[in-house]
Amino acid sequence: MFVDIIIFIVVLAVLILVHEWGHFLAARRTGMKVDEFGIGFPPRLWSWQRGETLWSINVIPLGGFVKIAGEDGTDADLCGLNADRRGQNTAVEITVEEKEISVTTDGEVMEKDVFVEEKFFPTKEASGKSGYFSDKPIWQRAIVLSAGVLMNFVLGWLLLSIVFSFGTANIVLISDVAANSPAELAGIVAGDRILGFPDIDSFTDFVNRNKGQEISFTVEGGGGEKEIKLVPRKEIPPGQGAIGVALVMGGVQKIPWYQSIWEALKTSVEIFGFIFVMLFRLIAGFFGGENLFGYLSGPIGIYRATTQAAGLGIIYLLNLTALISLNLAALNIFPFPALDGGRVIFLAIEKIKGSPVSLKIQQIVNGVGFALMILLLVVVSVKDVLKLLV
Repeated sequence: MFVDIIIFIVVLAVLILVHEWGHFLAARRTGMKVDEFGIGFPPRLWSWQRGETLWSINVIPLGGFVKIAGEDGTDADLCGLNADRRGQNTAVEITVEEKEISVTTDGEVMEKDVFVEEKFFPTKEASGKSGYFSDKPIWQRAIVLSAGVLMNFVLGWLLLSIVFSFGTANIVLISDVAANSPAELAGIVAGDRILGFPDIDSFTDFVNRNKGQEISFTVEGGGGEKEIKLVPRKEIPPGQGAIGVALVMGGVQKIPWYQSIWEALKTSVEIFGFIFVMLFRLIAGFFGGENLFGYLSGPIGIYRATTQAAGLGIIYLLNLTALISLNLAALNIFPFPALDGGRVIFLAIEKIKGSPVSLKIQQIVNGVGFALMILLLVVVSVKDVLKLLV
């Protein structure tokens, strides 16, 4: 259990950190000032300053974040700087004129040189505005916003290349077990592998030939191999099979590495496109009556899938990580408020109308979008929990 949790945290942290690293690299390459790169989420455990960026290690190990100067749309001019930052960031242009002044004290004439004029001009470099997200051209801001998505896509592509290069054995995998079914009563759980059958058809044929008779077969799960004895049902409830399991075929054919790169790229594009279309269908389903919530998984569902994949082996875990990374790429570029894709839409509007969308409107729209995503996350998580309890 503890190892499963660690594996889940590591997978999730890597995926999010890769995403944030993309934003960081793009920001630096376009001359933006990165205030902080955080590993994990606050409260902060440890931090150090390197150049103009604060690097931090935080308590909650579920990803990370990048704080880019001016990303929230505000300008940090001199009047907005704190006193401690004012001295660190302020450069000035000063012109002075040297004058002589005579002072008579107790009959003694004293001459001194003094400065009588000073002109203060805060430079653009002084306020740091030249390194601010909001001060950059639209195309550079779009690159920074999209860079995390690109990194997630590339990670998924590279991981699939590795999976295709090594390949995996074909397996018949139990993806779901119906409540009170013969399979559940016999001790079968989701994630178990059925041994001794080359494909799903051969196993279902074996089961259907022996309805009403006791059969035995071997499965392998987290606790190792175990022999299963059960009686397939003659009268089958709607939506279930004779023993009450859902089966999927696992396994990837091994191909040479130089082919795996191209095949993995094609597969990544197909998966990305499929997920993107499904997201549009999910939104449209709210208005058209199509319910696609069954395809969604929250953190609990992802945790279950991660533990199952880890139990099958490292290649299966890499395969799942690639799929999740491609899911994150498609989700983040989706044009929905609070996501990277939604923020790119604001840039497109700015390009069309010639001026930025007001900060207040952006905050309201993104706030509503974020609230809806949290609500969806809660609903999906409850669904995952109920699925475990049923």
